[in-house]
Amino acid sequence: MFYATGPANFLDIPNIEKTLSDIVNCNTLSVAKMTRMVLPQMLTRKKGIIINLSSEVGRHPQPLVTVYSATKRFVDFFSRGLEAEYRSQGILVQSVLPFFVSTNMTNNIKPNRFVKTAENFAREALNTVGISSRTSGCLSHSVQSFIYDLLCPEWLCLSSLGVKYTQAVWRKLEAQMTALKHEQARTHMPK
Repeated sequence: MFYATGPANFLDIPNIEKTLSDIVNCNTLSVAKMTRMVLPQMLTRKKGIIINLSSEVGRHPQPLVTVYSATKRFVDFFSRGLEAEYRSQGILVQSVLPFFVSTNMTNNIKPNRFVKTAENFAREALNTVGISSRTSGCLSHSVQSFIYDLLCPEWLCLSSLGVKYTQAVWRKLEAQMTALKHEQARTHMPK
């Protein structure tokens, strides 16, 4: 779950009390509770796979999506800890940290060489199960992650300049998504 209106400073999140509870419950509490439900059965069988969906923004603090970023960090840390705890008992736990995937949450952004469809991403990510316990999910996102880490070190992203740049990038993305929505609405209007 992401912010309904897009990136914002923490105190500018619309309906902040409800939004905070919803994002934390959806992105973290549900992961822990679902694991609590399925893990005992896997332990009985001495085999199982848990795949948790984190995000690239969970690798480092991300201004303007601070709560979302923090919840995705939780998912990554939780998954990595579980993997260490239960690997010897036949349980694989994988943390998947993708970049953009074309879904309802990303306003069905148009797929390209950097943005995967949900189906293509899932297929590629499943190919990494048993090979890597922490993955970007596909080659394209792994390359993006590597380049992002080289060009945008954490200190830069968290600097005033980095926050201003991030704001500009998000505004550009929002404008592109709004234009896409208008184009989709226009082309799907009854004649």
